[in-house]
Amino acid sequence: MSDGPHKSLPMRRHWKDLAERAAKAAYSADEVCEALPVALQRDLREAPLTAIRDILSGDQGSLFANNEIERLESVACNVVIDCAIQAVSGGLTGEAAYRATLENACEAQVRSQFRSVEEHYHREASARSARYVRDRLDAARQQCDFKTMASAFMLGVQSRRGAAHLPRYTGLDEGPSL
Repeated sequence: MSDGPHKSLPMRRHWKDLAERAAKAAYSADEVCEALPVALQRDLREAPLTAIRDILSGDQGSLFANNEIERLESVACNVVIDCAIQAVSGGLTGEAAYRATLENACEAQVRSQFRSVEEHYHREASARSARYVRDRLDAARQQCDFKTMASAFMLGVQSRRGAAHLPRYTGLDEGPSL
């Protein structure tokens, strides 16, 4: 018997953990929800947040200068860069642009990863299973407060060294509620 389609997901470990929690009824809705911010934090802490903040706080024309674009394009998390460009194009500047960038990047990353999970479950499991996972992921997304996450990133709460991680419940009293 297989451990489930989440094991073969072509995604990073933190998104696989979220998919596993969404797919297994043993995990409560709150446990699915607690995995979403962890996955986002792990993705966004690899983005060039400091560089983007510096660019958005300075002369807005410099965002489109060749040396700035080249400096940012080498980073894997292009969604944050795209959201920064969108914020500037929308007329935002400074901290407001940075906040909008972070909030929109969280939304965009979640939508992208959820589509990948759902598509994988459609291929590797049944349509019923894919629907179940999608519903649980959507419920987690609705509970997640992207504004608070953006504020935490703005304050530097998420450290690049301190890894966000999911709690593992191993004790007898930490199992699913009855």
